[in-house]
Amino acid sequence: MDREDRRAVSAPAALPSRPGISAWGCATLFTALAVLFTWPQALHLDAVPDFKDAYFNIWRMAWIAHQAPLDPLHLFDANIFFPLPNTLAFSDAVLLPALLGAPLAWLGVPSVIVYNLAVLASFVLCGLGMFLLVRDLTGSSAAGIVGGLVFAFAPFRFEHYAHLEMLWAPWMPLALRMLHRTLRTGRLSHGLWTGLLVALQGFSSIYYVVFFATSLVVLVPLLLLTVRPPDRRRALGALMAGAVLATVLLLPYLLPYRTARGVVGERPAGDLVVYSAGPKHYLAAMPDSVLYGRVTGGIGSAEKRLFVGFSVMALVGFGLWRRADRTALAYAAVLVLAIAGSFGHRGLVFMWLRDAVFLYRGLRVPARFGHIVLLAAAVLAGYGFARLHAWLGGRRPRLAAAAPAIACLIIGGEYLMRPAALTPLEIAPSQVYRWLRSQPDGVVAEFPFPRTPADVPREGLVLYRSTFHWKPMVNGYSGFYPRSYQDLWTALESFPSDAAVAALQARGVTYLVVHEREYGRARYLEVVEGLAARRDVEAFGPFLEPGGQVRAYRLRSASPAVSGKRILDP
Repeated sequence: MDREDRRAVSAPAALPSRPGISAWGCATLFTALAVLFTWPQALHLDAVPDFKDAYFNIWRMAWIAHQAPLDPLHLFDANIFFPLPNTLAFSDAVLLPALLGAPLAWLGVPSVIVYNLAVLASFVLCGLGMFLLVRDLTGSSAAGIVGGLVFAFAPFRFEHYAHLEMLWAPWMPLALRMLHRTLRTGRLSHGLWTGLLVALQGFSSIYYVVFFATSLVVLVPLLLLTVRPPDRRRALGALMAGAVLATVLLLPYLLPYRTARGVVGERPAGDLVVYSAGPKHYLAAMPDSVLYGRVTGGIGSAEKRLFVGFSVMALVGFGLWRRADRTALAYAAVLVLAIAGSFGHRGLVFMWLRDAVFLYRGLRVPARFGHIVLLAAAVLAGYGFARLHAWLGGRRPRLAAAAPAIACLIIGGEYLMRPAALTPLEIAPSQVYRWLRSQPDGVVAEFPFPRTPADVPREGLVLYRSTFHWKPMVNGYSGFYPRSYQDLWTALESFPSDAAVAALQARGVTYLVVHEREYGRARYLEVVEGLAARRDVEAFGPFLEPGGQVRAYRLRSASPAVSGKRILDP
């Protein structure tokens, strides 16, 4: 590539004479693409994939909208795993997406609709953020659209469609955009904006802010080498100010997680083995992939489908081929770091970080480094397309004019998924939850209660139902199951025996809710008959819900003194 072609990569005027798309136009484009790639989600905002984490996400967002205006100092004392405190910190709280959706919840929009709007918004914002970054780096709006398409709609993101914290990644490319502006101008305001955007990523996803901060340790020194020596000190000072700002903002938010470590502890080494990627996983597409599902969909497993697309691999290679831009080489170093990090126990990077940085000891899925891989790959694909576009512009103008559309069609074709199966959720409380909401304060236990870890996923639906009454529960679902909760599994195996009821009374439980739908007719009648024979419970109902009856009970001997306390897990 000659000198003129290289200049064309960074000079917008050198691209084919077509007006660049505006940020608003790009947002409109990515909104349309979000509707297309997640089809038919936009038609069914009251439905989600029938997956435990989707229900958990709705509960997390709804809890924050409920609790923040009432008692923000106890935001992390969520209504699950009673009587433990700080239970929201057993998993990522997704604070920022929840706060952004809270005004809709306060206006009465059903929580499932608020959640689905947040999911769709994540695709739009990720695409827009990467578009702005790549456009700044290459001077090409077309390259920005290619980069945005890669970052927003790669299979990795559909692997995590039910993990809200894994979808909300737009602050990373926006932070990098301000980082580059800081390097160019040295302005303190740009450095502070960089730090603020890093903090916003932390408020959206703890996994990503940890991985992103790690990548910045590599990226920033390499990018500083591209700055003239007289300007480095000023740029570095502005970035240090931004780092201080990010730390000051994030520390209070991370403190509950630090406290929760006393209960949660470190993630077991066995989890790292299960969730560490390998080279083959970068060829693993989603099973629902239209093009590759039958070919490579079986290579990967949950959390380990990291395919970025063959066309994107080609563009990355073209962007790094022969005299690559030094900024592109810096992103190539981040790409290598992220791939190595995703290998977990199979490599050195993650295990070294786990030993050296305490935050890594709370992370159990090294393969989630895949979004940093996607971040770097999207930037490098943008560079590759910009170089290709400029090269075609001087030789094949007509082909150059069609190149953006062709590239998007090829990449989009590789990313296209079959329509997902969605399960509608009730957007109004059923009879039993209207009754429960009208009752005095008390602790709830929903049955059937889990008996083994395999039963726990159905607790996600219990959490969703709790959004209609917000009473504390001994039930729970999260990224961690506390010991006291697991002990209760054993104690309640014989429910409704004397021993089981005594265990509930010891936890301060006031209300029991028994579902025919989950028990099955025969076992449900057996439990109801057992409870009818007891003198220490008062029966209410039966109530109706889809799939069968529900009965509610009040434990007459539940202790109000116990039911108001929270304890630390032994």
